[in-house]
Amino acid sequence: MGPGQAGRFVEEMKGGRATLIIDALDEAEIRSGSANFQAFLRDVAETASDMSDRPAMIMLSRAESARSLTDLFRERGLQYSHFEILPFGRFQAETYLDSRMVEVYAASGKEAVHRRYQRPYERARDTLFSLLASVISSESSDIWEDPPVRDFLGYAPVLDVAAEFLAVDNFTTLHRDFSSSGAAEGTAHWHLVAQVIDHLLVREQEKFVTQFIETSEFESFGDQRLPAALYTPEEQCTRLLDYVENISTAVELPAILPDRLREPYEVAVTAQLVNHPFVRGSGWFNVIFRDYVTARSLASVTTAGDSGAVIRRRLLSSEWKHSPMFAYFTHALTRVQGEPVSSCHSELFGALYESFKSMCIAGETLHFTASRSGNRILSSYAVSSSLQGVAPTTMGPLVFASHEGNSTLTFPRELSHATIYEVPEVMLGGEGSSFKFGPSVFISCHDLLVMARDIQVFGTSDESEMPVLLNVANLISDNVKIRVESTHLHVLCDELTYPWTQYQKKLNPSELLSNAHEASALYLEMRRIVLRFKDAKKGEAALYQPFVDNLVIGENRRARTALNFLESIGCVELRNSMYLLDLTEFAKLGISRPQLRDLEMSDAVVAVSRRLVEFGSR
Repeated sequence: MGPGQAGRFVEEMKGGRATLIIDALDEAEIRSGSANFQAFLRDVAETASDMSDRPAMIMLSRAESARSLTDLFRERGLQYSHFEILPFGRFQAETYLDSRMVEVYAASGKEAVHRRYQRPYERARDTLFSLLASVISSESSDIWEDPPVRDFLGYAPVLDVAAEFLAVDNFTTLHRDFSSSGAAEGTAHWHLVAQVIDHLLVREQEKFVTQFIETSEFESFGDQRLPAALYTPEEQCTRLLDYVENISTAVELPAILPDRLREPYEVAVTAQLVNHPFVRGSGWFNVIFRDYVTARSLASVTTAGDSGAVIRRRLLSSEWKHSPMFAYFTHALTRVQGEPVSSCHSELFGALYESFKSMCIAGETLHFTASRSGNRILSSYAVSSSLQGVAPTTMGPLVFASHEGNSTLTFPRELSHATIYEVPEVMLGGEGSSFKFGPSVFISCHDLLVMARDIQVFGTSDESEMPVLLNVANLISDNVKIRVESTHLHVLCDELTYPWTQYQKKLNPSELLSNAHEASALYLEMRRIVLRFKDAKKGEAALYQPFVDNLVIGENRRARTALNFLESIGCVELRNSMYLLDLTEFAKLGISRPQLRDLEMSDAVVAVSRRLVEFGSR
């Protein structure tokens, strides 16, 4: 304007005859620096104190920078009105998305074809909305009526990324592209959400860098190689965990960041972080962002060992409220290229269990398996419906491998429908809390450390339900109280103290064999497999083949031997993707299902154990 025109404009503004609009106030804070920004706010307050009663200034900003302004206005008794832009409703979101797509097409020099092919575009748009919404809610009617869904889909930064996903040349193939990744595992929508959030982090980095490289400090000391290394997604995640969750972890600054630039950089990052789109005030905008940030931090190679341990301890603590999102994001972010396996620390397996467990609704069951493979531990997670014997799984199995040398599993709260074998160490409970065993738990490990003060064993009162069996070399606990309800608890361990001795079983079915340990282990695996079969009809009980091969057997060599043995003697037959147990043939072994369940010893048990060892040796 020039000095003269600017002065006249200010006078007009003070008289309520002109309006000044300032956009992106938070971005100006980065470029100008904290001291200059605070001086600017004081100047705004001085100018506002001379204004008439009419509104003369409109300032647009992210939440935290706006809060600094409103605090200053309150201190000086100045009149103002504060409006917050809430997430859009469906019509507003669709309108906003339409406009953003025009901008995205224009930026790449293309025509906004979504307006020409409106019907295919709307189908692709609604498919994208439905996939993103399915992460948050299972409702399939009107997703926009669900407040958590509306908060996520109607969030402008999410819609900005959605515009980039949808700005394609051919909308008819978009649904197939959305659904291709992870379709067989039931994880396609989660991979899509992970991509959306990753785009948000990259956009946030670009926003910050664009402003920071304009500062006088960067122009004086900066290096043109530096912008790509500043405020990376990994750094944002680390800082967000510290800011919101008070998880203090080391931040890896770029080695080429000059010493003289580090303090200005920290000041600028602090201003940017409080306005991050993943937070609202001092909390998370949405639990989706919390779980992605946590999973991304643990998956990052820049997260030091001690920092990773701090995050894992928080995940296993009683104060962490689990959601399915953490487990899915961990699976997506740690997937080994070209392999069906994700990789993480073995201490995370218990947190993944809690996360997947939180996704199960009525009638669904989470199945967990873990076993040692060399100096690593393999685990798998799958969810089935109540018809687990005849229906395919609804999710998974998703497979995770521990890092080299990780050999401890920790379960903080509960465990059910789990098979753990040949693992060096298992820890149950934490923080002096209680621990719950559900039905169908089999743990075979060297050391079992019970940290909980209270153990509860429960079931569904189903007589065919498999009881809890702990087969350990050493069981370590202190002043524990055990309550057994609606199911049974069996403990195989030579040295036990009260109250564990009440549930002690002696199983040495092959005293005359030199390989008694192998005989016992094979018999326990056969027992576990047979007790899985339920719902007998016409003398046969059935189990779905993928369920058996992936969840009951998995990588367990002894379990595969036991199943092959049952097939070889005609007790089990594979027919039309179903394993069928012939109850008449099994009865010829002289062992009843109640005897199996209660681990009763008999001559028949000794005979079958010997046959299993002989079969395995062949």
